[in-house]
Amino acid sequence: MDALTLKDAFFWVFAVLTVGFAAMVTFHPSLVHAALGLMGTLVSVGCLYGLLDADFVAVTQVVVYVGGVVILFLFGVFLTRRIEEVRVTNRTVNWVVAVPAGLVLFAVILYALLSSAIPQAPVEATGPTTAGIGDAFLSRYLLPFEVISVVLLAVLLGALLMARREVKPEERG
Repeated sequence: MDALTLKDAFFWVFAVLTVGFAAMVTFHPSLVHAALGLMGTLVSVGCLYGLLDADFVAVTQVVVYVGGVVILFLFGVFLTRRIEEVRVTNRTVNWVVAVPAGLVLFAVILYALLSSAIPQAPVEATGPTTAGIGDAFLSRYLLPFEVISVVLLAVLLGALLMARREVKPEERG
């Protein structure tokens, strides 16, 4: 068995971080901490994409999901009045069924991995793909790219209008 390379070590670090942050999203009672766990999960997955030499997908993962979705979720939580009064609980969790089912599923997956011969073929590095994707966006796919940007702008403006709250005269005092 060959030695663990630096790339393999980073893979295992980011894989453990991804699972750990995902557990934080699932089990933490605080919405803010769950959103921060979601951000950690998405950044870790972006790092895994980077290890696979999918540079465009990695950057898109971080910019779109972390920079957009999670930040909008956090703004929604912070702008919602009396959010701290809401107690979020997951009453559907049944540990008696979930833990044995998870252990059985883990055992089946582990057995399948250890008993199967997984062929490994050397993969040649293809180099960065960002330039080719950028050229395609600015030539062949320019119209759909611009249409999507206008739709996203409309969604952002709609979200701002929905977040704006009218102040009633009796609340000003």
